[in-house]
Amino acid sequence: MPLFRWIQDLTVQALVIFFIELCALRRAPQDLPPSEVLFGLALLADLLAGMLVGLVTGLSWWEGLGQGFAEIALMLAVLYAALNLLKLGARFLQAATALLGSGALLGLIALVPLSLNPVGQEATNLAAFGALLLLGLVVWSILVTGHILRHTFGITLGQGAAIGIAFEFTTIVLVRLLFGGV
Repeated sequence: MPLFRWIQDLTVQALVIFFIELCALRRAPQDLPPSEVLFGLALLADLLAGMLVGLVTGLSWWEGLGQGFAEIALMLAVLYAALNLLKLGARFLQAATALLGSGALLGLIALVPLSLNPVGQEATNLAAFGALLLLGLVVWSILVTGHILRHTFGITLGQGAAIGIAFEFTTIVLVRLLFGGV
């Protein structure tokens, strides 16, 4: 059993390193194996990260989970439709896994700046610093999405980032309409 555990630990480390490198724009979605198991793990990780972000921002765990699920479902549906429309459906599993895994990693990183502005407190220098860090993280997230879309669709980074911005804006509007807060 210790050998099996050691292999599991190495696998998890390799996946974490891969997603860090993907977020650093050094790896591409096609470097991932097209694995339904890996897709499922990335999906669960992104849902968990979304739930944690929701908790830090003052939502209940089920509201955070619901919003995370809605965002992910919308992203996967749009990705699937676009890839099939362009006859690139075989790229779905890798692209979706890359988007989910990078989303989970960036969501976990977002917990740091989000926690610098506890819900209900006055603005402080620390909160302003947290907001600045969060803005930087949003820009980074758009670049990561653009990078993934660039490799998935064979477009430029700028085009991928523009699609990422449009999608993020649309997702925010739709999720707010679904869950209130408009």
